[in-house]
Amino acid sequence: MDQITTNPIVIGIDAGGTMTDTILVDQDGHFKIGKSATTPKNEAEGFLASAEDAADAWGISLHDLFSGVNVVLYSGTGMLNTLLSRTGRKLGLITTKGLEDMILMGRGLQAWADYSYADRLHAVTHHHPDPLVPRRRTHGVTERIDQFGDVILPLYEHEAHAAAKKLIADKVEAIC
Repeated sequence: MDQITTNPIVIGIDAGGTMTDTILVDQDGHFKIGKSATTPKNEAEGFLASAEDAADAWGISLHDLFSGVNVVLYSGTGMLNTLLSRTGRKLGLITTKGLEDMILMGRGLQAWADYSYADRLHAVTHHHPDPLVPRRRTHGVTERIDQFGDVILPLYEHEAHAAAKKLIADKVEAIC
């Protein structure tokens, strides 16, 4: 392959159960890969080691890699397994006041996925998994943003602080 003279603009990192893989791609489609052991106790270590391995293959520093990139994509078996097994952190949610139940209501759409016609007729038999964030750890705050990202009603920061304090008192480990 010819010497690559441009910097990568896309970084893709996948943390698997054993290895964390990185792919770097520039605007011309040139690519290099990196690999490192996955570090479940601190995923950042495996993330950075894999990215550094790819940066070395490209011939640039880790700092130059992240300072010039347009997109970083990160996914992983570890994250997916944590979601599916529900073994992650104790979560709290702060959302727009009035929309606190949207997650619970949205689950209705899931009820029909992959069900046969006969099963759709007997909705009472459907099983719904518990939400990732229970309703008691979901707090609404006054604010509103329209579909264009424009602020319609500014955030009432005192409500956000109060909601965060309640969640911290409930010993949540992460607030979404």
